[in-house]
Amino acid sequence: MDYRGIEALYTVLELQSFEAAAKKLYITQSAISQRIKGVETHYGQPVLIRTLPYRPTKLGKQLIGHFKQICLLEEDLEKQIKRVTSTLSISIALNRDSLETWFLDLIEETKAFGDIYLEVIADDQELTLDYLKNGLVSACLSTSEKEILGGRAHFLGNMEYVLVASPSFIKRFFSKENSKECLRNAPAIKFDQNDKLHERYLEKFFNLDGRDLNYQIIPSVAGFKKLALLGYGYALIPKIDIINELNKGQLLLLYSDKTWKIPLYWHYWAVESTFYQKFNQDVIQHATKKLKIH
Repeated sequence: MDYRGIEALYTVLELQSFEAAAKKLYITQSAISQRIKGVETHYGQPVLIRTLPYRPTKLGKQLIGHFKQICLLEEDLEKQIKRVTSTLSISIALNRDSLETWFLDLIEETKAFGDIYLEVIADDQELTLDYLKNGLVSACLSTSEKEILGGRAHFLGNMEYVLVASPSFIKRFFSKENSKECLRNAPAIKFDQNDKLHERYLEKFFNLDGRDLNYQIIPSVAGFKKLALLGYGYALIPKIDIINELNKGQLLLLYSDKTWKIPLYWHYWAVESTFYQKFNQDVIQHATKKLKIH
């Protein structure tokens, strides 16, 4: 395989610039274009959509995913034979709720992250697996149990979500017996436009279409909880994030019998890299314990 050409493709996509990619690889911009063109000539189809933002084609995604796995193997080999002393890099994708609750504790409590440069990408749990499929990360946390081609998936545990609001908000908006009407008319809170969790919850438990509700939108986990505490809306929040607020009565469960347990799976490549596989096994072991506690 033309790894120089695939490396050029990956660098252009990473930096979103032919010029910046050329500088990073210490070659000319023309050479970058020629290397990518060589890959396309070899396979007889394009690997790069050449309009900003640059995006890989289906073939380009496959080549980049393979290239990322090769990089992991090379880094692991270099570490084993002690030819380099640089710290290895691991990139992961996970949802913000996990990142800002139990996963930060995981980083503090385990040594799995001690010998690496860590890059974390936070996005909706329905989208994180795409980062791994496209070769943008080395591992990810997802709600999908289906293994991707060339990858593995391991069940970690469940994240429990509950629908809550402040006492004053409940008194104002939830005094009627008709739950659907209250849920439809009261302002709700969601993280951003990609956040579909609230809508899926209402559809699952109330057969209610939540797409057209009046939403307060705040892309901050801390701000999300703060808006609920201040009575600006009702919200679907991980139970582990509001234990104190529930115990103090600052937030109340709207429907105590409707807790949504969302399964979490750790996805990673099935590459024979000792370092990489140990990292994933350490994360799986500690994350499984952490989610069982909560």
